[in-house]
Amino acid sequence: KPVLMFLLKNVTHRNVSSSATTPTNYSFDPCKNYRVINDYWRNTRSTDTNSRGHDDTVVEWKGWYRLYIEGKSAQLAETLWCKSYTTCGGYTTLWLGGSHPRLEDGIITQEIYKSDNYYWWYYNQCSFTRSSSVQVKACPGDYYVYKLVRPDVSAPMPTYCAVGFNSLTDDPCHNYVSLDQPWRANNESGLNICDSDFKWNGWYRLFYYGMNIHMPESCVDVNRCGTYYGLWLNGTHPRIEDGVVTRQVCANAGYDCCYFRSTPIRVKACPGNYYVYEFVSPIICNMAYCTGTFLIEIWSYVSVSITATPTSNGFDPCNKYIVIDEDWRNALTTSKGGHDDTLVEWSGWYRLYLQGKSAQISEWCTSFTTCGGYTQFWLNGSHPQLEDGIVTREIYGTNNYYNNYYYYYYYYYYNNQCSYTHRSKPIQVKACPGHYYVYKLVRPELSIPMPSYCTVAFDNVADPCYNYVSLDQPWRANNETGFWLFNRDFNWNGWYRLFYKGMNIRLSESCIPTYRCGAYITLWLNGPHPEIEDGVVIREACGNAGSGCCSLRLNPIRVKACPGNYYVYDLVNPPYSTGYCTEIKAQTVSTKQNITVSITVALTHPSYDPCYNYNVLDDPRRAINQTRNSWWCDTDMNWNGWYRLLYQGSNIRMPESCVSQGMCGTDVPLWLNGSHPRLEDGVVTRKICGNWNNDCCYFKSYPIQVKACPGNYYVYEFLSPSICSSAYCAAQNITTETPDLMMDRCREHTCTEHERCGERDGIYGCFCNESHSQTGDESYDSRETCESSSGTMSLSRCQLFEAGFPANILHLSDPSCNGTLQNGRLVFHFDNDDHICGTNLTANGTHFVYENSIQGVADSAGGPINRKKQLELHFSCIYQLSQTLTMDMEFNPLQSIVHKTLPDGQGMYQVSMIPFQDAAFSHPYNGSEDIVVDQRIYVEVIVKGVDSRQISTVIDACWVTPVNDQNFAVRWDLIINKCPNPDDNTVKVLQNGVSTTSRFSFKMLAFNDNYSKVFLHCAIHLCLLQGNNCAANCSPGHQDRAGRSVDIHDRSSISVGPFILEHR
Repeated sequence: KPVLMFLLKNVTHRNVSSSATTPTNYSFDPCKNYRVINDYWRNTRSTDTNSRGHDDTVVEWKGWYRLYIEGKSAQLAETLWCKSYTTCGGYTTLWLGGSHPRLEDGIITQEIYKSDNYYWWYYNQCSFTRSSSVQVKACPGDYYVYKLVRPDVSAPMPTYCAVGFNSLTDDPCHNYVSLDQPWRANNESGLNICDSDFKWNGWYRLFYYGMNIHMPESCVDVNRCGTYYGLWLNGTHPRIEDGVVTRQVCANAGYDCCYFRSTPIRVKACPGNYYVYEFVSPIICNMAYCTGTFLIEIWSYVSVSITATPTSNGFDPCNKYIVIDEDWRNALTTSKGGHDDTLVEWSGWYRLYLQGKSAQISEWCTSFTTCGGYTQFWLNGSHPQLEDGIVTREIYGTNNYYNNYYYYYYYYYYNNQCSYTHRSKPIQVKACPGHYYVYKLVRPELSIPMPSYCTVAFDNVADPCYNYVSLDQPWRANNETGFWLFNRDFNWNGWYRLFYKGMNIRLSESCIPTYRCGAYITLWLNGPHPEIEDGVVIREACGNAGSGCCSLRLNPIRVKACPGNYYVYDLVNPPYSTGYCTEIKAQTVSTKQNITVSITVALTHPSYDPCYNYNVLDDPRRAINQTRNSWWCDTDMNWNGWYRLLYQGSNIRMPESCVSQGMCGTDVPLWLNGSHPRLEDGVVTRKICGNWNNDCCYFKSYPIQVKACPGNYYVYEFLSPSICSSAYCAAQNITTETPDLMMDRCREHTCTEHERCGERDGIYGCFCNESHSQTGDESYDSRETCESSSGTMSLSRCQLFEAGFPANILHLSDPSCNGTLQNGRLVFHFDNDDHICGTNLTANGTHFVYENSIQGVADSAGGPINRKKQLELHFSCIYQLSQTLTMDMEFNPLQSIVHKTLPDGQGMYQVSMIPFQDAAFSHPYNGSEDIVVDQRIYVEVIVKGVDSRQISTVIDACWVTPVNDQNFAVRWDLIINKCPNPDDNTVKVLQNGVSTTSRFSFKMLAFNDNYSKVFLHCAIHLCLLQGNNCAANCSPGHQDRAGRSVDIHDRSSISVGPFILEHR
């Protein structure tokens, strides 16, 4: 008791004038005589626990009040609108115990109810007890005034709750967004979507695959509606005459249908038997609004449009496209933004940007990536080249969402990301001059939860082989343990070259165990390193998180092979405890404990040829036999550009081996740690070592660039060394190449007995011996093999080299597809299933053709000129038209297979016709069978050895004969022009023209004139699915007008039998 009296004595009543104003109109009507309360913390939509120190018992309430929230008109919250986690700025929330009055009701009295809404006691929230009563009046202008009173002082820190709604300027029945997201249905499960991630703004009308639908009014089970806690309407939908009403939204926790009370929403019934809803963000994650009952048939959409700007007019989509520049599409984005491309009204061609940079649709799935939605869309296949024109590519989607509410799910879901989940509608793509692409984007499948097209953008830089940062961090080695660093904390920016204690090294190409490379999750390159002729390529980076070598997929990185046998990488910021791993091989690891100088250098690519733009450095003190005679530091030199070394006028170069300490006129002599380049290597980068303390590479200075020049000399781009008392050394006169060196360079080519090693234009390779078969100047010894949807072309290596085209510069239409050397031949291979290599599939009405080409560019000149020549050898695999085959009667089983073997350069496939006993096509007949007349036979025709994604099998006709002769005069037609014979009502075409398998059935018949056998024959053709309607339409009155159109690519006939009749 003394404590209570002390507290009461020290209570200070404050006047509400700090947040209330008094109008000058003192008429009797409280609608014109009120004070304004504008306290943001009273908002029921706020769960900010930092604003909970308010108490309405210490306010000196007097008169009438009108409520605002951040300048918007508000009203007291009704008990039916109570929601979990609400504080209203205090510890006890106060709610209006009934509905608000109408204008004609005048002043009424309503009870005030209190609820203990302690944030951590949410299970006691929205349980009410009576507090006091207040007066309320509805005023013209759609607002209310209240005669508020001091609450019950026994309640801890009570506050009146207020809720604000946006004023309606337009009828929401005619101003809404169509929301057709089938995964919201109350019978859908398996997702963990959070509606709190959506950018809710305005009113929405619900659809289910185009059908009118509304929210459920009864409890919904957990793990439904594409989320865990499905939100349902706790109250009936309004009638048209009710206008806009407010309804409570509940969520089932598994044992209490309204355990969670989310933010109330407004609802309106509209003419035409539909409803619109003003959705708001739910109180927690893993909540989503549910759809329940169908109302009427299909309605038209009111769709939103993307913000886009057409750039030009013209037929070519490269010159007529719409620009999309939306940051949230970035494949580097991991935060969900609530975007949904099914709500976009796609129309025409689009070009993508990211923050003003030209971008493209990503070809790679990435862990944790959302691209602004819940399902990331990526291109299944490589982008086309300019010569490909418009191509069609599949769009794949992966569900990269995770459960935010249960944290451990976060680690569960990324293991399931980047596994094939959805296949959406294909799109068209075209490569345009200027290194960009345009896309004919379409509305994704509605069943896919919140899909969005992912984009990536790469900076255009000068040659990264001469613009990189050296990264010498030995703890990145794949044999290093004991660290747990976060690579995401690094400021990754640009291209990097990797070293290990000064030695050249590269990223690992194979899986690395966890807890290596200075991190828990080890990152490795999921693909081979490129060749020099490949230029800049893109490779996926995988991470081993303990549950699989590629359980974590990062954003792809760019890689380039550089002259001098090293690589540079455009490394990006990885998530969490991940680290890029370098590949250490036993023979390359140094055991020395050296002092490592941290090297960071940015090299510039020369805009001129340094072989003809250099400074002469003729300083005898630099000779390796000159001892130190002064305190000489190359750090004092004003280095600028390229230098050629001379010794008293004679041509000389830097030493490639250790120089004794104290030589070259200084204390620490600097030598080239690596061989000098060849002419064809161009500009290369080499490490610089300094001998000190009996260690040849004790000091590692900054790398320099070197180039070999015509005339048998070298130029160097010298930089200021990393330490003083050091100087670049000059070693020896340059002489001509020795025979031993020539032999070393020949061994690496392994020429065959029909070839000999030699040099051409400074490059070593294999020439043809006289015994090698010769061809004309304009042709090559080529061999081609075609099978199914794949092809192989091989060429004579020595013929290519003699023509000036070394093997390592040649590739297929896709520059990443290089040839392999096999017994003196350069072999190229493509497979249209998983190794496309730029192959193009075309049709001409009589054949379908897979086309590709072998390409390469060679330059035999040097210095300021070039003599470039280009090789382009086209080859194709052609699948010809018709062929009729009939099996021999004595060896005619019921399963008949026809192998079609075509000449070199043409394809081969297999046609099978199999009769079955049952409609499930699971029990085939075997051998000659006794069949009862009128017994139903099920027949399957299947083609193997073709690309099943692009080609279907179409049955043109089927007939039976009493002898094993397709052309026998006595016959009965079962299928005519793809459809059942109208004179035989027992024939049913079950599947025709939709895949490589077609099916039909018929009832067994018998021929008159004592024939005892029946032979079945069918004529089929192959149809290219793209751009053609291959499926047969056998509906009454339909006439097939296709004839021999361009969709027909290969015809064949096949027979099966005999069926031996058994009369009963």
